[in-house]
Amino acid sequence: MRRVAILLPMLAIATLLACGGGGGGDGSNSNLTGPTNCSAPPNGTFTATVNGAAWSACQLATVRRDSSVSGKDTVRTVSIVATGAVSGNLTYAIVLSVAKTGPWAAGTFTTGTFPALSSVIVGSSTSAGWSASFGSGSGSITLTTITNNHVTGTFTADAAPVTGGATGTLQIRNGKFDLSF
Repeated sequence: MRRVAILLPMLAIATLLACGGGGGGDGSNSNLTGPTNCSAPPNGTFTATVNGAAWSACQLATVRRDSSVSGKDTVRTVSIVATGAVSGNLTYAIVLSVAKTGPWAAGTFTTGTFPALSSVIVGSSTSAGWSASFGSGSGSITLTTITNNHVTGTFTADAAPVTGGATGTLQIRNGKFDLSF
């Protein structure tokens, strides 16, 4: 389970960056040139402060909720992925993921701990990557509401550099999401 919980968000961020950003649109990234040109996601809000700069999801924020059987337990996973601009041509893709056994309930999930395993993974348009996951960084994701088609909550992280020339801790504060899917 640990390997899957870590690999799924990394795969999601790689796919998102390879496809050129947020869902929908013509793929030209014309809306990803700065906060003033950012189109709000049609399915809700997904915002944060990244190293002191306001970040907001542009276009569609993808939410995926899954269940699978692992031995005698049911593993439930929710992942949220979106790309947003902070300034100029700098964009960040933020991936939130929580995997846990048993039924969903509101609660706070600390990154990288069992029995629930949550992660905050960030990739930038400069190909740098940071992680608050199992073994790197720290953070938490709070699920306030989770239903079959709606999720709300907050998140925070001190994400450690993990790839692509990333340096220093990436601070994510005041993270909020209220998304339909």
